[in-house]
Amino acid sequence: MGGMTEPFKLIPDQGNRDIFVFGDHASNYIPPELENLGLRDADMIRHIALDIGTATVIRSLCAHFKCPGQLAGFSRLLIDPNRDTSASDLIPESSDGTSIPGNQALEPTDKQHRIDRFYQPYHDQIGQTLDRLASPFVIYIHSFTPKPKTGQARRMDFGLLMKHDPESAVRLRKAFKRANPEFKIEVNQPYSAEQYNHTMDTHVAPRILRHLAIEIRQDHIDSEEKALKIAAILAERIGPIIENAVSPNSN
Repeated sequence: MGGMTEPFKLIPDQGNRDIFVFGDHASNYIPPELENLGLRDADMIRHIALDIGTATVIRSLCAHFKCPGQLAGFSRLLIDPNRDTSASDLIPESSDGTSIPGNQALEPTDKQHRIDRFYQPYHDQIGQTLDRLASPFVIYIHSFTPKPKTGQARRMDFGLLMKHDPESAVRLRKAFKRANPEFKIEVNQPYSAEQYNHTMDTHVAPRILRHLAIEIRQDHIDSEEKALKIAAILAERIGPIIENAVSPNSN
């Protein structure tokens, strides 16, 4: 599923090397030989398989800012790049109440194959790109389902994952309150950067890069037209933050 067969898809820059946009969960690709990990095709277009709408948002932001980007080329059901390799849910046996047959009782060699084939090349490429760009402003895009099967409805429109660069997150929230008060913006909701921040902790925090980590409710971006509209709003709100970025206080 998903049309990608590589561990990542690079979006080349068009002249602006001061910004980098990426997403860990932008694809639902599972190698054909794994037969959707035993799931139905309908499951592979649900939020459990990918962050719906994020690929379009990321591509649109890259086009707007003329900057490089990177999309994961595999489903988080195969292996989740936003987890440490020692995490119990690196290869989830279930997700939002759905059992993943192809992930049950994996042999260590199978787990290592997924790390070597997908997880590590994805992370290696992020590191290489950030080193090549020197000191870019990083924009990290995820999306969340309005109502998980096993949880409460989420009322916020956007979540800002705030940990290493609180200034940028606070500025974006204020910008939305001024210009788009119709949107409800929450900090560290529906997920917290204190809990789910592996990729940023690994690559962005050690380099002390200014950044924004943004969660978008999926019903705002579940079509091409809607995703492009939200991307345009985000670009307008993020632009001034990037222009005025200074070194963050990392923690």
